[in-house]
Amino acid sequence: MDLVKFKTLGLIILVSSFAHVAHASSPDAWAKLDADSAKACIAASGLTKASVSASSHFSDTVGYDIRVVSGIYPQKHMKGASGKMLCLYGRKSKLVEVQELVK
Repeated sequence: MDLVKFKTLGLIILVSSFAHVAHASSPDAWAKLDADSAKACIAASGLTKASVSASSHFSDTVGYDIRVVSGIYPQKHMKGASGKMLCLYGRKSKLVEVQELVK
């Protein structure tokens, strides 16, 4: 193998070895994601005076964050009862699904 082919092969191996390295998000990107998911979960819950828990991040394999939204049911027949909703937020898709948490 001549020197040029050897160097080219070495460069290809070097570049490919770094191809799998994940790029970490900046603190600002994480803060924006956190604010976006909190806002989306509160809106999807339908609860008034709502607040959200800190999010739990599933791996990027799944790509979801989960939160608990607490607040007051707005329906008159609920007579101001408090409620909790479980919120699933897709980090890439930005899709939100909420489900009532029962006691």
